[in-house]
Amino acid sequence: MAKTLKIWNGRGHGKYDRGHFYVAAYSNKQATELIGNASECHISGNEIKKYYSIDCWGNAMDGIIPTEPCVYIVEDEYSPDRKPIRIV
Repeated sequence: MAKTLKIWNGRGHGKYDRGHFYVAAYSNKQATELIGNASECHISGNEIKKYYSIDCWGNAMDGIIPTEPCVYIVEDEYSPDRKPIRIV
């Protein structure tokens, strides 16, 4: 049986603290590692469980289907022309 990617979205961290992350990963642990690599900031698995929405990709990600583990950022989530940027 093939593994299925899970998706999350939540607040930015580190150098992206004013942005919003969109993450696809196979596990909570992998999502934590990907966000840590992207933001250059250590976060805990509890941060993902408590402050990120699971199974929610968000309107900004409309039309983007993850096929591998990845992290996208929307740096100004309130801008009407916001575009997600893949950083991992």
